[in-house]
Order: sequence, then structure tokens, then C-alpha cells
Amino acid sequence: MKRVITSVDQHNQILAASNGQEALTVLNQACLVNNCPELILLDINMPVMNGFEFLRELQNLSLDAAVFKIAILTSSNNPLDYLMAHKYPIIGYLEKPLTEEKFRSVMVE
Repeated sequence: MKRVITSVDQHNQILAASNGQEALTVLNQACLVNNCPELILLDINMPVMNGFEFLRELQNLSLDAAVFKIAILTSSNNPLDYLMAHKYPIIGYLEKPLTEEKFRSVMVE
């Protein structure tokens, strides 16, 4: 994913996390120093805290200055996951693998 992102725009700073709980920590730390990401690519199936749990927890955070977009990037083709994802303020639901075209589609949202 990093390769695709940097091929579209080499100026992107990429913050990465391996699960939802780690992502919340990374997000809190980044936003604390006014470096909130513009876009979050979120997988549904992650260990420790999955993508839906992350979205629920994110709603409880007080990130007043945070204005970021969230796109689901998943290997799930389960229609229920698609419906569940759209209960949250996401800008897109993308199936893996990430391509330049898919990344560009959520960057322009």
C-alpha cells in the first residue's frame, strides 16, 4: 500500500498501524501535535480491534481539530460488511488490492 500511495503522491506522509487499537494511539498522537491525517485507509479484518470497533471508538474521541476522511480498504466481499460500513461516515469502500486508480478515487473525495 505504501508503494501505491507514494507512486501517486510522494509528498504524502504515511502513518501505519497493524490493528485498530494501535491506529487509535497513532491517531491521538498525530492529532495532538496538529498532524492529523487527511485520509484513513481502514481494513475491516484486523487483530485486537477490527475496523468496525475502531470506527465506534473513533466516535468517542474528542479530536476537535480533526478533519479526516475514512475509506474502507478490505478483502471482505461480504454484503453485510458493506452495509455495516456505510452506517459510518466513510467516503468509500474499496476492495483490496489497493491500486493507484482506487487511491486516487478517495483522494479526490
